[in-house]
Amino acid sequence: MANLTPKQRRFVEEYLSNGENAAAAYRVAYKPNASDSTVERNAFRLLKNAKVVPVIQEAHGRAKKRTDKIMERYAITKENVLREFARIGFADVTDVVSIADGRVKISNTDGLTEDARRSISEISETVNESGDRTIKVKSHSKIAALTALAKHLGLDKPEPEDDDALDDMANDQDPERIDRGETTEEG
Repeated sequence: MANLTPKQRRFVEEYLSNGENAAAAYRVAYKPNASDSTVERNAFRLLKNAKVVPVIQEAHGRAKKRTDKIMERYAITKENVLREFARIGFADVTDVVSIADGRVKISNTDGLTEDARRSISEISETVNESGDRTIKVKSHSKIAALTALAKHLGLDKPEPEDDDALDDMANDQDPERIDRGETTEEG
């Protein structure tokens, strides 16, 4: 950033730290009260500036390297993320707790499956003044996990309606007849 003016440097710093909102970065670095059209025009120019572009590209490169290291270190892959959502979404509470004779029994965590362990978000214990203990087992949100899975699988999109007209068009022996303005014998 040595070749940048102080205002350009401030613009780049703000741009990279605010989610790459060029207009907001311009307002911080240059003119907070400028009109929207002035801000957008000048922010766009700065993003094309021969001194600014390589600085932003270099910062993006460094950020990508850091992200890649994190993803590699923690094995963050699409498959692993989906697996975690599935573990949470399809978790069965009876793998962790059971009710016998009207009492809740918590399973020993050493005996839990990996899926059951990973579905738990919190285990806490409180003791009141009289010495009574309360143990709380909380799972991650099944709804959130299933929603994320459904979105990934496209299950959140509406199914196309059954439309006999679409079937008729798909099976029509002479589809160009519609373009000619002709109808079938039925209609």
